[in-house]
Amino acid sequence: KQILVLGLDGAGKTSVLHSLATNHVKHSVAPTEGFNAICVNTEESQMEFLEIGGSESLRSYWKMYLPKVLLLIYVVDSADHARLPVAKQLLHQLVQNNSTLPLVVLANKQ
Repeated sequence: KQILVLGLDGAGKTSVLHSLATNHVKHSVAPTEGFNAICVNTEESQMEFLEIGGSESLRSYWKMYLPKVLLLIYVVDSADHARLPVAKQLLHQLVQNNSTLPLVVLANKQ
């Protein structure tokens, strides 16, 4: 099973994953045009993160992956005040039918 990473386009999902995988911050990352998978290995465990792009054309895929994951990480661009209501609405739609799925909301770009 995987950890699913979702959020609006430009929220910083790929940057967060890059930081987890390399322990370095990368400030300039091209937008994800589809899917991005990263595996993080430690001595104790292996975690597979699946990111699905946040553009409108890709959001229809989000719900298909929710039943298959252990955890949802929802990344929000906390500096993008104009799109916070949209991010909130989409998150509420996701958890509405998956109320037992563990959730981490990451307020990025603070």
